[in-house]
Amino acid sequence: MTRPANVAPLPWLLALLLWAGASWAAEFHIGQVHIEQQDGQYYLNAQIDYRLSPKALEALSNGVPLTLEVRVLVEKVWSSFWERRPLARVLRYQIRYHALTGLYRVVDLQSGEDAHFVTREAALNALGELNRLPLVKQQQLIPGVAYHVRLRADLDIDSLPLPLRPLAYLSKGWKLTSGWTQWPLKQ
Repeated sequence: MTRPANVAPLPWLLALLLWAGASWAAEFHIGQVHIEQQDGQYYLNAQIDYRLSPKALEALSNGVPLTLEVRVLVEKVWSSFWERRPLARVLRYQIRYHALTGLYRVVDLQSGEDAHFVTREAALNALGELNRLPLVKQQQLIPGVAYHVRLRADLDIDSLPLPLRPLAYLSKGWKLTSGWTQWPLKQ
């Protein structure tokens, strides 16, 4: 008995679903974005959901520090390639597990501030909270021109220890990103 050519065999379908689920589980997602204006200054509030891959989780559990970058842009909706943006900023954070204390340490690499957490989930949640991040002042924007805020979160492979970098560049489990997302900046 032959099966129709357009019907996929069940094992292939299950493998495809498992692969899709595994690839969805290890990614970064930007959600709950709110842009507010107060006293002529725009502020960004956002929540980033950092879902690490099994390879990244294993490295973190073995004491390898992971550096996460958040790129924030404010730009004209219709801008030229060479036009200067009102804001182009890269925020860098690091998470590390200390086996001796059993704590996760999160460091804001801009300010040097750090915090310790008992669980990995609490550390990743704290990493994902952007609260009242200053963007631009109203006077930096051209009246009547449409602007938007673009945001992206990535795992910085270049900050990994040297022996891990070649594997990270070649492995899908290390290429963790949210991709670009954008929201209008209302004047």
